[in-house]
Amino acid sequence: MCGKPLSIVEYEAFEKTLATVINSARSLAEIEAWLKSQQCVKSVHLGNYLIKSNPPQRDFIVELSMENGLTVKKIVNLFDLDNQRFQFHKLRDEQ
Repeated sequence: MCGKPLSIVEYEAFEKTLATVINSARSLAEIEAWLKSQQCVKSVHLGNYLIKSNPPQRDFIVELSMENGLTVKKIVNLFDLDNQRFQFHKLRDEQ
């Protein structure tokens, strides 16, 4: 899964593409498969919880290989809009 590390510019492009993929996805499995297909992604884990908000939210924990040799963990947060529709919310640091 992990091949090419991300530069800062590529990270920004990754985030924009991620938003497009999530907004057009019809399942969490489709989102997970896309994440796993990215060369910079070392690991992907879907949180086993649903954040009870309006709309509900889900998190993917993603480990990314960065250009400087570091590995960073990020949380991909998305809204679960029901009827197999999703909306990207944010990409943030793991706490």
